[in-house]
Amino acid sequence: MELTPQQKEAVEHTGCPALVVAGAGSGKTRTLTAKISYLIEKGFEPERILAITFTNKAADEMKNRLMQLTGLALSSFPWVRTYHSACLQILKKHHTLLGFSSTPQIYQPYQCEKIVKEILLRHNYDKKHTRPVLYQISLAKNSADPDAYFRERPTYAYTVPMDEIFNAYQETLKQRSAIDFDNILLLTRDLLRDTPSVRNQYQDLFTYVLVDEYQDTNDLQEELTALLASEGNLFCVGDDWQAIYSFRGSNINHFLAFDDNYPGAKLFRLEQNFRSADEIVQIANQVIQKNENRVEKTCFSEKRGGVVEMHPFYNEGQEAQWVASKIHILHRAGIAYDQMAVLYRTKFCSLAFEQTFRAGNIPYQMMGGKGFFDRKEILDLVSYLNVAQFEKDDVSFERIINTPKRGVGPGTLKKIGALRQGDMGLMDAARQAVREKILTPKLYSSLKELLDLIEHIKPLSPSQAIMEVVRRIGYMDFLESYTKGNQRDLTSRQENIDQLIYSASRHDNLQDFLEEASLVKEDKEDDDEMVQDGVKLSTIHASKGLEYHSVFVIGCEEQLFPHWKSMESDAELEEERRLMYVAMTRAERCLYLTSAQCRRGQYNPPSRFLSEVEASLMK
Repeated sequence: MELTPQQKEAVEHTGCPALVVAGAGSGKTRTLTAKISYLIEKGFEPERILAITFTNKAADEMKNRLMQLTGLALSSFPWVRTYHSACLQILKKHHTLLGFSSTPQIYQPYQCEKIVKEILLRHNYDKKHTRPVLYQISLAKNSADPDAYFRERPTYAYTVPMDEIFNAYQETLKQRSAIDFDNILLLTRDLLRDTPSVRNQYQDLFTYVLVDEYQDTNDLQEELTALLASEGNLFCVGDDWQAIYSFRGSNINHFLAFDDNYPGAKLFRLEQNFRSADEIVQIANQVIQKNENRVEKTCFSEKRGGVVEMHPFYNEGQEAQWVASKIHILHRAGIAYDQMAVLYRTKFCSLAFEQTFRAGNIPYQMMGGKGFFDRKEILDLVSYLNVAQFEKDDVSFERIINTPKRGVGPGTLKKIGALRQGDMGLMDAARQAVREKILTPKLYSSLKELLDLIEHIKPLSPSQAIMEVVRRIGYMDFLESYTKGNQRDLTSRQENIDQLIYSASRHDNLQDFLEEASLVKEDKEDDDEMVQDGVKLSTIHASKGLEYHSVFVIGCEEQLFPHWKSMESDAELEEERRLMYVAMTRAERCLYLTSAQCRRGQYNPPSRFLSEVEASLMK
């Protein structure tokens, strides 16, 4: 395998812990697989090399590359795994040391929710706290010190005592000989930390430990890494400039303090970008230089001829129209649709582009998520509008009859459905059930309220109807429970609803609005080629690791990018800047940064990141 001098130096280094600081497009994966191949050439047994990746897909790809490089069979690489996969192998072998009589069952989320719900009810707390409490338990486990986590956050919603619930939850899992997904790591850490014989066994087994995407490790994963590595045979690869997952518990400080945590460690820098033109690389460098907390490196590219442009617009409609026009121009110049991407900080931004691309016959594919009208909260609310407009839309009525929960289960639905005669719709059958009072008093009351709400919104404008539904059914409280207390997820869904209301406000009646919604949705069902060959619409987070000839980073406005929820501390703002760096370095040749003075009818000034780019362009 041909390597650059910098890659070769890192690959051939042994004797002390090493951190490879690999810039965007610098051949990180190539270096990591070459390192494993080199170790095997030097006599290290492949079965004793632990290589950690962050996804099962990445692990499979690495094994396939290693098979091609070394000529060895797939079975020669049993320890190329994710953290969870590797730890599960250890747990299965030593479960008796943790008090399990047999290999513990891994509980699925719905099983974990049932346990927490039972515990909350037993302690006289509202079961609506189930998902948020379970989310806090997960964060606590991944912090590596649940006790300390709950000392800092003793209660949920000011009432639920988290340490008490946590201990009861853990005890119930133990009684049922079960573990949850987070316990796979936590119990393995306990086992390695507290049982020297087991720790020594695996330190002896693993003659080398390698970790990919090291900047994304959380506290628990970092502790596991240190417990499994021995004699300095540790090789970590990553890029702190692309650390963008703190909301998942990732801690960039492990990367920044590597030489402090592993005395005698050596740092290698891969600075040549093989993906992007140098014009793009240099401007991205200038933006990230504004971050104080980073490992210094000077990235460059030998490619020339890159384009970097900034374009302001009055509103998101003009922004989307310009991007569509530019895509047509690039496509006529020979650039394939799937080599172009529109990237945004927040999901709601996709709607204007979905609508404009459809109108302009531009094929597109949603990456890392669903189309705007395929998202749960949008489907729920649009379904309410559907049944108000279309009496016999049984699919939509069946969706909303128990959203939020009204106690209508399959048995009740069957009972209502049995009342239908001829071509009577399900909603008409429900009306008959209410009139004849064949339901329990509680079901009668909740179903009557639903039917009254549907009648109430029929004459309203689309935006008024949506706001009334959200208010009357307590939809935001429902979403808070649904998102398990994940504030980031809840905020994203709230923004999607705000965007839906704004889009609906441009229509006078329900039918016009619902027709537009159907047209935007139908492309996913109509045209398989669009899924394969279309322009990519993606959040920046979902685009990490990908590359495109031309990239449009849209929505570059204050409060949106950087996001308003990430401006409360310097650390959060630095992560937003790293996110911009990731977005910029997805582009190979053309990078376009756009902003809208007025988005969703609200004014926002241009992003501070645009000022930093502009200063670089003027040099």
